Amino acid sequence: MVRKNVSMEDTHLKKLRPFLDKNNGNLSAAIRDAIELADAALEGHESVEDALEYFTEDSAKYPEMRNNLIENGECILISQLSFRWFIENTNGILVADELVSELFNPYRIKSLPELLEYMNKRSTNHGWGIEASLINWEEDKTEVIMLEHGEPSLRAFIAEALSIFLGRYLSFDVSFVQRKSNSILIFLKDYKSDTEIPPGIRKNFGTLDYTFKEIKSRPDFWITLVERYMLHRYERINLNKDAFEVFLSGGVPDITSFFETFTGKAIWEIPLSELFVICDEVISVTQLASEIERTSEGGNMYLKIRHQFSDEKVILKLVELFSKVFRAAGYAFEVRTISNLIIFEFAGAS
Repeated sequence: MVRKNVSMEDTHLKKLRPFLDKNNGNLSAAIRDAIELADAALEGHESVEDALEYFTEDSAKYPEMRNNLIENGECILISQLSFRWFIENTNGILVADELVSELFNPYRIKSLPELLEYMNKRSTNHGWGIEASLINWEEDKTEVIMLEHGEPSLRAFIAEALSIFLGRYLSFDVSFVQRKSNSILIFLKDYKSDTEIPPGIRKNFGTLDYTFKEIKSRPDFWITLVERYMLHRYERINLNKDAFEVFLSGGVPDITSFFETFTGKAIWEIPLSELFVICDEVISVTQLASEIERTSEGGNMYLKIRHQFSDEKVILKLVELFSKVFRAAGYAFEVRTISNLIIFEFAGAS
């Protein structure tokens, strides 16, 4: 055992009082207990200063703030597992405007730097552990918000709420979102809108938002429809009333308006490659065919449509349905049928 002389002032002795009481006034035993406690406290911290800052600031302030929020009913405790389930199962549904306004006060925040400063302060006060910063992407000088650290599900939720605030109040849209294991990058672009959420935010965060709202508005209809499709393994045809009426009368409907609405262009302005993409969309939505395949050979382009019809008259109507579109768009083609396959050939269109 090594014996050393230790000099201490009254303030240090007062801090040792709990250890002295525990050890019946034995100073050596009290110091040994204090050392053991200090060793445990230093675990997970890079330095003594780091540990002191953590225990004298964050741990003193955060529990008090947390308890106050719980006592006044503003917040509740929820397990990380429950919160993660909630976030993952509402993915694609946009965070409500009133919740965004509650997280980030639109009356106090008037610029992007103010938003990030407010975000970081709130993260510190609420123990989120998320850090927000603004960087310039070197390739094209795009402004990018980086969210780092924190629980991944919470980080994803904050990224969405932050983006909606940018679209609603600061005239920004989101062109791209890059998600990494410990960070999220939000690529920004200018956008002016007083009412609608910008399209980039809806694309990156709200792909199911309209769908979910429609299901909630008519749950009986959509639940029954989904059950029917599942029961019949999606072997059902989905057509609007006008097209169905034309089929019932023995004719073939003109669906060029669908292509024009989808692209925002007149039918003759749509490139052939884009027409093929929309044909795939038509087949996916209507279930008129099983699949569509695009190939090229010898300078010619081929569109192959597979179906499950056996009646020759029905097959000819399906051929005419798509032929009307290609003729209206001004493309010359030849078409032939082989069993359950319809092949459109476009010369010199590869």
